[in-house]
Amino acid sequence: MQFLDEMVKRFPIRRSREEKATFRAWAMQAMREMGYEPRVEENGRAKHQNIIAGDPEHAAVLFCAHYDTPAVFFLPNLMLPRNLPLFFLYQLANVAILLAVGFGAMFLAGGLTGSRQAGTLAFLLVYFGLLMLLRMGPANRHNVNDNTSGAAALMHIMESIPPEHRGKAAFILFDNEEKGKAGSAAYAKEHQQVAYTRLMVNLDCVGVGEHILIISKKLARQHLEFVPMQRHMAGQTGRQVHFYDATGSMVNSDQANFKCGVAVCACKRKKGVGFYTPAIHTARDTQADQGNLDAIAAGMSAFVQELKV
Repeated sequence: MQFLDEMVKRFPIRRSREEKATFRAWAMQAMREMGYEPRVEENGRAKHQNIIAGDPEHAAVLFCAHYDTPAVFFLPNLMLPRNLPLFFLYQLANVAILLAVGFGAMFLAGGLTGSRQAGTLAFLLVYFGLLMLLRMGPANRHNVNDNTSGAAALMHIMESIPPEHRGKAAFILFDNEEKGKAGSAAYAKEHQQVAYTRLMVNLDCVGVGEHILIISKKLARQHLEFVPMQRHMAGQTGRQVHFYDATGSMVNSDQANFKCGVAVCACKRKKGVGFYTPAIHTARDTQADQGNLDAIAAGMSAFVQELKV
């Protein structure tokens, strides 16, 4: 099945309770048709609805992605996973823009009313209103890369692994990553053995760019399973695969809640900028390359088949 096309067509938004429930029903039925036995586990006080297939407590590797979708905003959430100075400069620029808009509202309100208090109130309302809009604003109908691509890639991996090898891996589609990685944080808190010991491969924004970055924590690289994963992913043709340490990198996603976390993302590359992923959290997030998903599924499937458990 072309999971990416199906998700874009049928489930463009997965943000409200009803939208998520409809998607979960479809995803779990698709998993059952592949031969898996998925379940929904409610984690944390907020009862985040995480979809789980397989046995994370005993599997050799855990593949994850998040299925919720973000709010739309006029400033893109630009990913710069290997250029930390430019990343922090970009974040400061975003803050400066929000402050400029807030001060503009303050001077306008103060000038029109002649009241300093009115100006101050206008600044607070506009500045903090924009911050709330960034986090909780209108749902972004255009989220093909973030993170429809990751959820579709995970299901593509599930489909690609032959039935006799599927017990070696487990899979989780996390809820509420866009709310501060809340779904994965709640799961990790309730399953500390998994969070501390399992090799966790997280797929987020894997659809745009011919460069596939695999960014791993130190404990992940100490796993025996890491070496065959690296070999099979490096062997994929048509894509440039790069391996980096988490130290010196910035990928803000669910792998952060796992001690042996590995982030997989896709990027473009430009001189002076390095690796970057544009258009996230904006109406321009409308593209994903199925070839990226195919390469990731082929490499990860071959990796799982090699595992001895």
